[in-house]
Amino acid sequence: MAEKIILTADLYDNAVTERKGDYTAKPRITGTVRNHQIAERILARGSELRLDTIEYILGMSDQEKVTAIAEGKSVVDGVGQYMATITGSFEGEKAAFDPAKNILTASYVPGKLLRDTLKNVEIDTRTAVTGPVINSIIDSTTGEMNTQLTSAAPAVISGSNIKVAGDDAGIGVFFTKTGGTAQKCSLLIHNNPSELTVMMPALEDGEYTLSIITQSAAGNKLVKEPRTYTFPVLLYVGNKPSGGGGDRPEIE
Repeated sequence: MAEKIILTADLYDNAVTERKGDYTAKPRITGTVRNHQIAERILARGSELRLDTIEYILGMSDQEKVTAIAEGKSVVDGVGQYMATITGSFEGEKAAFDPAKNILTASYVPGKLLRDTLKNVEIDTRTAVTGPVINSIIDSTTGEMNTQLTSAAPAVISGSNIKVAGDDAGIGVFFTKTGGTAQKCSLLIHNNPSELTVMMPALEDGEYTLSIITQSAAGNKLVKEPRTYTFPVLLYVGNKPSGGGGDRPEIE
């Protein structure tokens, strides 16, 4: 019998409609799982392979899938289907790819295993604690949403109750590199409850999380203690990490 999965969803007031009692739900993201954690899960199920061996194989699998997608292959695994896509317009039938107007990216479609699993997930809805919620971040330089960031460039953050307000020294918008320290945005160009325009700090290439710490609440009120919201989507400066492993371990 399949293991029962319960997903908690927080209910928020629907800002799009004015109807009383209308809410939207957001799955509560409780952490990030990388290849190391996946390897631990596989090991816990009784694999005879060593932890570092499993992690190495997963990393090699990531790299080969990425290479195949870049070659124009459609990659299908137990999670979904991936393929390269190009955005932006081309002028004329012999137009060349222009990085200033065109972006090579990838599309994703959930696979059967994931779709079937989600059908059997039990949703536990709860009223969300009033506080800041980030819905998206758009890099103003490239127009990319929730993916690539441009170091020391402006970005637009959308959400609810995200106005940066309060007297606490820790208030602000922060970008934190994985394994590093948080860097605060020194300039807020626009500071509204549903949208912020910030000047991002100088960020090294790598993987980042975005967080907002504020005492702002609904109705332009302030709460006593600062509240923090960390956007669950990983953001990148420079090339997106492939998740590959290091030296090949000995297989026993």
